Amino acid sequence: MKKQISFYVATGLLASTALAPAAFAQDEAAEADEVTSVYERYRPDYDAPGIRSGSFLFYPTIAAEGKYDSNIYAQESGVTDDFIALIKPSFALVSDWNTDFLQVFADANIARYTDNSSEDWEDFNIGASGRKDISHGTDIHADIMYQDGHEDRGSADAVGNQVAPAQTSTFRASLGFKRDVSILSVALDGRYVKQNFDDVALQGGGTLNNDDRDRDRVTVEGRVGYELADGREAFIRGSIDRVEYDNSKEDGGPQRNSDGMEIVGGAAFDLTGKARGEVYGGYMKRTFDSETMGEIDGFKFGAELLWNVSGLTSFTGSIKRSIDETSVFGENENGVAIPASGIISTLVFGRVEHELRRNVLLNAQGSFTKQSFALTTREDDLINFGVGAKYLLNPNVNVNVGYDYSYRDTNVQGQDYSRHALMVNVKAQW
Repeated sequence: MKKQISFYVATGLLASTALAPAAFAQDEAAEADEVTSVYERYRPDYDAPGIRSGSFLFYPTIAAEGKYDSNIYAQESGVTDDFIALIKPSFALVSDWNTDFLQVFADANIARYTDNSSEDWEDFNIGASGRKDISHGTDIHADIMYQDGHEDRGSADAVGNQVAPAQTSTFRASLGFKRDVSILSVALDGRYVKQNFDDVALQGGGTLNNDDRDRDRVTVEGRVGYELADGREAFIRGSIDRVEYDNSKEDGGPQRNSDGMEIVGGAAFDLTGKARGEVYGGYMKRTFDSETMGEIDGFKFGAELLWNVSGLTSFTGSIKRSIDETSVFGENENGVAIPASGIISTLVFGRVEHELRRNVLLNAQGSFTKQSFALTTREDDLINFGVGAKYLLNPNVNVNVGYDYSYRDTNVQGQDYSRHALMVNVKAQW
């Protein structure tokens, strides 16, 4: 049933794209001094103009992609490769108002494998976001989105003998308030996320019951900032959240319900046209309802940077430490199989973008993630690297090519893997 729903949504997106009328001129770009990366910059000769409908602009797109994956099951040995055909329709309806903002959007990602049809997927997202301006510098904002997707074979929580990837569905909603007037800024946001993982058939018979992974998360976050001179700001940010699993003990598993908190202090900066970013540090903690799951705590830190090295080159970098959810079982120091209570994850990411010509863009990016599975001895190192190029033919057509490499090094026997992927994508936009 879920695949049928995905198919109907994707078909509707394709139809709306195909029936789109001729494009109208796009409004002026954002202010020239805004800090944006090379790929994000406004290019009036090559950007989609959008289709005006009253005070809204309609942006339909459709992309056709061919991809080669050297290890579709993310296995250490006996790897299987395949060629994949993908269709990616999308649209966004964006308001063009002097104040306030509203956007409605949807996209689909439909994949067909040449030799391994069990890996086929039909993913889609649909949602809306809006902002109500109360006065200058003060607003209320909200977002809502539903995602229908699948779990990647390389996920630590994926089981190797699944017949097909686990199908997932996620509902997200948020509501927030922000006031940024004079030297003081205040923000308060509330978020709700509901995640569901479908059961999966296993090779040789049987079914993997994923009900113990279904969960709800409620988060409340607050931030207070104090503006310093020359585009700098000092801030304090804190959050609390509650995670509740639907029936985590039905299969004899652990009670994974938990409460989390984070508190950090840091500094942000915005150097007109050149760079923007932030750096922060503090404390994080997650306490589980079950005494056997204990608690996880430690130093919380992070940083983000967007730097325009020159007029033709930009660099984006980030580092982040967090506590993530997992359902993985591992071994403790005595070799006894026990559930991991969570993952302490540290991510380092960097991306370089370069404008070779006005309509030829290049990029290279890489990331390293260190994952420690609490209560167990398992540790994973994840490495990702990719390069790509984008050729802008005109405002309605662009071509993308890319190569990606991913690698997992873990101390769990038989769980290492490496993966190469090559991609060619042709995108039409209006």
